[in-house]
Amino acid sequence: MCRASGGERPEPGRRGERRMSRDGLPRTYRISAAQAGAMITAVSLASVVGIIPVLLVKDIPWQIRVAAGGAILLLVVFLVRGALRCATTADEEGIRVRGVVRQRSLGWADIQDLRVEPNPGAGMQNHAPQVLTYAYGPDGSRLQLPYLDDRHVDVDREVAALRAHWERLRGAGWAHSPAAAARIDRHAARQIAMMAGFAWTCLSFIPLVVLMLLPLFVSLPGTLETVLAPYTVMGAGLPLVFAVTSVLSYRRQLRALNEAR
Repeated sequence: MCRASGGERPEPGRRGERRMSRDGLPRTYRISAAQAGAMITAVSLASVVGIIPVLLVKDIPWQIRVAAGGAILLLVVFLVRGALRCATTADEEGIRVRGVVRQRSLGWADIQDLRVEPNPGAGMQNHAPQVLTYAYGPDGSRLQLPYLDDRHVDVDREVAALRAHWERLRGAGWAHSPAAAARIDRHAARQIAMMAGFAWTCLSFIPLVVLMLLPLFVSLPGTLETVLAPYTVMGAGLPLVFAVTSVLSYRRQLRALNEAR
C-alpha cells in the first residue's frame, strides 16, 4: 500500500488508499492494514503453537521453560515490529528504505537508475510478487525498495512517478556513470543467467530420472552403471546442468552487452 502525507483527498487504489501532497511527494510504501492484521494473527497463532510445547516439557526446570518461552515471544515481537516498520519513502531529499534493523537512503543525485526486475523466488513462494523494484547507487550497487512491487501497488505507475521525481530533483550536475552502468548490466546478466539455469535444471529433471532408471532395464558395464547411480545422476547431474547453463547464458549476455556498446 502506498501512503503519503499531504493535502489532497485519498485516491482509491487497487490494494488500499494512496495519499500524497500536491507535488506527489512524499510517497510511502508499506504493508497494508489488512496484510498487517493477517500477519499478526498468523504469527500469534504460530507463537502459541511453538511456546506451549516448550512450557509443557516436564524434564526441564520450569525456570528454563519460562525463559525459553519468553525468548521466543521476544523474538516474535521484535520480528513483527520490524516488519511493520519496514517501508520505502521518497521525499524531496531522495529515497529512504527502513528495514528490520537498519535504515538506508540514497539522494536523488546518487541514484543511477530505477528498475523493475523479475523476482527470482516468485515461483517458489505463494502470493509472492512477480516483480521487485531496485534503486541503483553511484557505484552500481542496488537497493531493493520494499513494498514497491506488483503485489502492493500499481508498480508501473508508481515507478514512472518516481522516475519523474528523480529526473526533476537529481540536479543539473547529475551525470551517467559508465562504470556504474557496466556493473548494473553485469548484475542484470547474472540474474538472467540464474533464471536460465533454474529453468534448464527443471527441464532436465525428467531426462535425468530416465537415465537414473536405465540400469534397471538395461545391462550396462560396471563403470557406466556406477555413473548412472541415483546419487550420481541427481547429486551431480542437476548441479552440473545448472552450472553449465548459467555460465553459458551469462557469457552470452556479456557478449550481447559488449556488442551493444
